[in-house]
Amino acid sequence: MKKHLFLILGMVCSLVVFSGCNDDDDDILVQDVPQIVLSGLQAKFPNVTYAEWEKKGGYYVAEFWQEGMQTDAWINEKGEWCMTELDLGTNLTLLPEAVQTAFQSSQYATWRVDDLDKYERPDRTFYLIEVETGGQADRDLYYAPDGTLIKDEVDKENNDITPTTQF
Repeated sequence: MKKHLFLILGMVCSLVVFSGCNDDDDDILVQDVPQIVLSGLQAKFPNVTYAEWEKKGGYYVAEFWQEGMQTDAWINEKGEWCMTELDLGTNLTLLPEAVQTAFQSSQYATWRVDDLDKYERPDRTFYLIEVETGGQADRDLYYAPDGTLIKDEVDKENNDITPTTQF
């Protein structure tokens, strides 16, 4: 009897602990996404048949896979595409040659590449290379497609790039 009581108590505690660990509080169901937003996604990405949605600020963010890459498309409440983020993993060869060359000739060339992302907005495209090395603060390096370093800053946790992030 005591064993069963402890087992039940353990299960109840686990349920309480794990129910508080959900970090997807902003996730929304596709049926809760306005039709104008869904139409905006289809206009920009006609081949997307499935997306997971969340709300970030005044934007609806559709997460889907495109050409083997995780893609986040930011659509405003008017159904206008505002930004796309493509997760390029850590494969430097997915970057334009000019960005590869600029990075490989930078002071961070020997640092470990932690993540690569491509951002597209109506007015510009840029790449983010996150690098790290022992004993140093992680760095975020922002490059234009022509290899110009736009910004070099210390990586900040939860420093999300949105359609309105300025450089």
